[in-house]
Amino acid sequence: MTKAILLAAACALPVAALADTGITATYEASPEALWQTVEFHQPSETIMPPVASSERQGDGLGATKVNRLAQGGEAHLLLAWYDPEGHGFNYVIQSSPLPVKNYVGEVRVRDAGDGMAVLSWQGSFEADGVSEEEADAILRGFYEAIAQGVGQHHRLVSME
Repeated sequence: MTKAILLAAACALPVAALADTGITATYEASPEALWQTVEFHQPSETIMPPVASSERQGDGLGATKVNRLAQGGEAHLLLAWYDPEGHGFNYVIQSSPLPVKNYVGEVRVRDAGDGMAVLSWQGSFEADGVSEEEADAILRGFYEAIAQGVGQHHRLVSME
């Protein structure tokens, strides 16, 4: 399949059937500095403790990334929407050992004023092989690990 077909398929997911979870974290950083830390093209292992290494192919919309997990397995990601000027992107997990399917993640950075920036990392998904609550807890733990990982680069002020 071409990247255009994959992107169209990602956009056609049955949104009504998806569950949502995520985090919002505030950091002592400019939006530009926080964006440079979290944007899709950066190595995932620098902010994601569960990721041992990552390999990216391509730039911009349609880029792919393979995250090799420390516990074993690989997560294959596709960049489905990318707005570097607006500090946001969406990605699709094409395959992974996580107990979810039809996963679409959204990452956004916004200015909070007074030298602060807010990171929002959200995911929509269907639980696969576990209850929705279990899948939600696993993803929430992953997002919290990301927030703490970003906190290694910028002082974490709050997280919800």
